[in-house]
Amino acid sequence: MAKVFSGRDGVMQVSGATIAKVASFSVSSNLETLETTTLGDNLRNYAPGVLGYSGSCTLLYYKEDSGSRNTASLLSKLVKTGTAGVSSSDTVQLTFRWVDGTDNHDIKLTAYVTSANIGATTGDISRAEIAFIGTGELLTASV
Repeated sequence: MAKVFSGRDGVMQVSGATIAKVASFSVSSNLETLETTTLGDNLRNYAPGVLGYSGSCTLLYYKEDSGSRNTASLLSKLVKTGTAGVSSSDTVQLTFRWVDGTDNHDIKLTAYVTSANIGATTGDISRAEIAFIGTGELLTASV
């Protein structure tokens, strides 16, 4: 029987731990192409260039009964005090998973958080919008 995946089948993990309150996520693969057209050609020609990954997610901003915030592991990589800024050790390991019974379809990558936006609206749950860009190769790609 055919399987149609929905948002209920999606799970997002940070360093192997599931982020419990994810409203949405997206992952994009991008290929930069290099034009190889030469004078006298009648058609444009291209060669593959650099491959990269990026994406975003929307997290519900909440606090566990223990007092911990499930979203802190992502937000703390970019929202910082002091003058040190972001360093090469501020990467996160992200896993985007679609669950099909006992089978998992994963995209796992190491990434930098490039933007974080936290907001509140009257009558709605507070949300944190996160954008990221992958660094290096995909660790897992079983889509």
